[in-house]
Amino acid sequence: MLRTLAGRLTFFYALLFCGLALILFLVIDNSMESYLLHKIDEELQTEVSEFTNLLNSGGIETVSQQMLIENISEDIEEVFIRIFDADSREILATDLSAWPVLPPLQLSAGKERLVFFSASVYPSAIRTISSPLGPDYSFQMGTRLDHSEQLMMHYHRVFAATFVLVLTLGATAGFYLTRKVLLGLRMVREAADRISAGNLSAEIPRQNGVAEVNALIRSVNHMQQRIKALIGELQNVTNNIAHDLRSPLTRMRGMAEMTLTGDQEAEEYRALAGAVVEECDSLVGMINTMLEIAETDAGLKPLELQPLAVDTILQDIAELYSTVAEDREISMSLKIADGPLQISGNRSRLQRAFANLLDNALKFTPDKGRVMLEAGREAGQVIIRFTDNGKGIAAADLPHVCERYYRADRSRSTPGTGLGLSLVQAIIHAHGGELTVTSEDERGTCVTIRLPSENA
Repeated sequence: MLRTLAGRLTFFYALLFCGLALILFLVIDNSMESYLLHKIDEELQTEVSEFTNLLNSGGIETVSQQMLIENISEDIEEVFIRIFDADSREILATDLSAWPVLPPLQLSAGKERLVFFSASVYPSAIRTISSPLGPDYSFQMGTRLDHSEQLMMHYHRVFAATFVLVLTLGATAGFYLTRKVLLGLRMVREAADRISAGNLSAEIPRQNGVAEVNALIRSVNHMQQRIKALIGELQNVTNNIAHDLRSPLTRMRGMAEMTLTGDQEAEEYRALAGAVVEECDSLVGMINTMLEIAETDAGLKPLELQPLAVDTILQDIAELYSTVAEDREISMSLKIADGPLQISGNRSRLQRAFANLLDNALKFTPDKGRVMLEAGREAGQVIIRFTDNGKGIAAADLPHVCERYYRADRSRSTPGTGLGLSLVQAIIHAHGGELTVTSEDERGTCVTIRLPSENA
């Protein structure tokens, strides 16, 4: 039983309840015993005061008369009284026939002293008080503790019954609470089994009143959704890879067949070989981009950071693509805010990211269209925007444009691998920045980059 979590928790709850019950028992037992003895001591001290007053008012004769009265009024088996002279010799006493063994007179420097006295000849313990009675006498009185012991025994029996009840309730409560907690854990385990079996459709329902279990359920549900999204993305990647690799491989195979079966001139063979090399370069470039994205996302390719001026990088990129824009009569403008736009980054990586975005903007902008590059500061960040008035991105495609190999249907006819924005996003994230894409169908697209400013 103790090998399972349920058994251990149940045992722990039962042990906890037993421990608390025992502590409570000891506290109450000690308090009751102290209280009962205190009440007996008060009664004994009252008797001492009464006999002292009798001695002071009427002398030893009055005390002797009171002793006779005590013999009649008190139960001689429950109480005894003894008077001693200055030499500690007994001179007066109640009927002592029921007391075969008596405790000695105990005095301490003329002060009252209360002592316990137990003997096997007694059916129970006694409580005595020994006290000076004026300057010439001493007083001793004792009483049995039968009633107190009976009361304590009754309390012990009640506690024993209560202890069994508490133990039962503790074990039951522990078992119930354990089942309640483990219900959520069992559901999480079953969900993990479903996920292992490939079933990602059903989420785990939340439990009432167990915050920690609900937090675990939320995490598992989030993980399940993430796995489902990753599997869907992987399927899309597989489909897109198959689509994008099939064409160059088909062309390469066709060229190889022409070389084997044809009777071409040497120049034609060289042209076919050159075309094969170009296709191989395209495939190698795609693979290298995939590896770079994976390394950047995983942090395996550390960035060599240095202070950079964003405006300078944008000016260099705009100048590099100015000829492409002029050939297609595209109006390309660069708007830089006043003041330094300093960041800490890797120049070559950011140049590649910015060049990719500008290349996309020009690629999907019609002839005589507009492309605008902007850079400024907002809330301690450097903001860079690439805006075009091209055909835009469909709303259904917009959430997926940064996924690897994702290409919208309308861009299938445009050369590319579908890795560009994925690489850009990986580079921006590696710099601690954010990338967002907004677009209106047939009206253009705006890509916004936010990077931490070095002067923030």
